[in-house]
Amino acid sequence: MFQKVHNYFKEYRRSLFVVDQKELTGGAKFLLGIFVITVVIIIGWGLSWQTAQTKSPYQQFGYKCKQLVDRSKPLTFAELEREQHLYKKGIRRKNVFEKFGEDPQCKKLEEGLTAFYRDPAFQASLARLKTLRKSRSQVQYQIRRLKSSYGDMLLEKVAGQDPDKSILPSSAAKASADLKAAEARLASLDREIKKLEELNRYKSYQNFDRYYQANKEQIAKHYRSAERYYHFKRTLQAFAFLIPIWLLFYLIYRAMVSRRHFILSHLTLHVANVAALYVLYYLILFIYDIMPKLFFKKIIEFFMQYNMAIVLNILAILFFITLFGIIIYRVQKNDTTGSKKRKQELQNIKMGRCSECGCVITDDYCPVCGFEHYMKCPSCHQNTLSKGAYCTHCGTPNVINDSTPVA
Repeated sequence: MFQKVHNYFKEYRRSLFVVDQKELTGGAKFLLGIFVITVVIIIGWGLSWQTAQTKSPYQQFGYKCKQLVDRSKPLTFAELEREQHLYKKGIRRKNVFEKFGEDPQCKKLEEGLTAFYRDPAFQASLARLKTLRKSRSQVQYQIRRLKSSYGDMLLEKVAGQDPDKSILPSSAAKASADLKAAEARLASLDREIKKLEELNRYKSYQNFDRYYQANKEQIAKHYRSAERYYHFKRTLQAFAFLIPIWLLFYLIYRAMVSRRHFILSHLTLHVANVAALYVLYYLILFIYDIMPKLFFKKIIEFFMQYNMAIVLNILAILFFITLFGIIIYRVQKNDTTGSKKRKQELQNIKMGRCSECGCVITDDYCPVCGFEHYMKCPSCHQNTLSKGAYCTHCGTPNVINDSTPVA
């Protein structure tokens, strides 16, 4: 099969630069190559414009909108604080920080989040939080330092060390009091930070969350519907663009051939071929897109979960044995008993050779393969070629061999 494909492309490549059974010159080959590349680019540009008429799910709903409706956990202050920082960077760069798509409900979500990010109360809280977090870090460092030196202070106290000769910054009693004060200060800072990080204290967030919770499932449903039909619509758009091009230029090619305008017919044939290749590409892409990837993924996960990788490998081998067995059988059947074999038999007979092996016919039997060349015609009872399409005496179609005569 691979040899047949290789031979086909080899023959096509050879015929690419042959017009009216004459090979083109070097300059003509160069110009023809530029022409084919130009056609590929022009049709590709038209395809990109045509398929862009079908909006992808991410164009309709946007990455950010899908991310929100797919969430199973509630939003946190830390996430929104980080997103607000990205939003500010996007504003400075004059870009939308993360697109929400063109869906009206997603646009509404974007408006709600934008209003929250621009809320003066939220922005004031962020500025206050920056100060509080800095203070908390300082207090935490102070607590760690006091704890690390408190043990040494206790040892000096037990040993009766003169306080004037101590190298430590404080006494054990004072360090204990300082540690309690620092811990109280830390607890106070944590309470204030937690209060500022409570999302429901901001009215703009409450408005956003109310709409988000009410429409979350509906947006997800619309997204799944758009995703389900997107690949089919895109393929239809591509075919609606490519098939008329192929038909038109194929008809022009036939017309040019009938008028013996071989160069023009050659050019129009290549345009039709480029369109046909694009059709094949989009057909393969469509088949790949509609494959049940999730189903296969779950099957693989099941076998891997129960340590049954060997079963998965055996099934994969059996699948490819079946697939290639069918392909090889069809190719072999076509080569030995199909129309290709029949054409070869008739071609050998036209050249006065054995229909089976191609050896020159000298008697009733082939000296190489032993095939019996002649048989009695059921109509006129004269000897005629057993693999001939018709009787050489009365012209009766040869119905003995089960194959359709080929003109």
